[in-house]
Amino acid sequence: MNGSIKKLRFEDDRICILTDKGEEYSQRLEVFPSLFCATQSQREKYYIWDDGRSIRWEDLDEDIHISSFFKQESVNYDNEVNRLLSRFPYLDMKNFAEYLGMHWTKLARFRYGVWTPSTETIEKIKKGIIAIGKEMSAAVL
Repeated sequence: MNGSIKKLRFEDDRICILTDKGEEYSQRLEVFPSLFCATQSQREKYYIWDDGRSIRWEDLDEDIHISSFFKQESVNYDNEVNRLLSRFPYLDMKNFAEYLGMHWTKLARFRYGVWTPSTETIEKIKKGIIAIGKEMSAAVL
């Protein structure tokens, strides 16, 4: 273990922690979609717990363990899921993820290129968009 979290701050598009051993770690906010989508005020409402190993945002229902900072995660917006979802900016990611039967933070990590979805997951997303399109075209006004 690399110590415990003593301080936390947000800088540009990153969350940064300082440990009791003087080590500093950071991650892009996209790695933690709940924080990425939160307001600055919501981000500031946290507390450090678990003997300094975890951070909790009660209002966001988000916990981050210190180990989440040890491996630097990359973000890549140039991916198939982002290209698909960017075509429909009015499609709410949280509601669409629920429609797919997926937690919205998982879909967000695919969209931001933090995680790489399987071929099956990409097909599920495509089929979800097609199904919504069919539902919309069948609507009677």
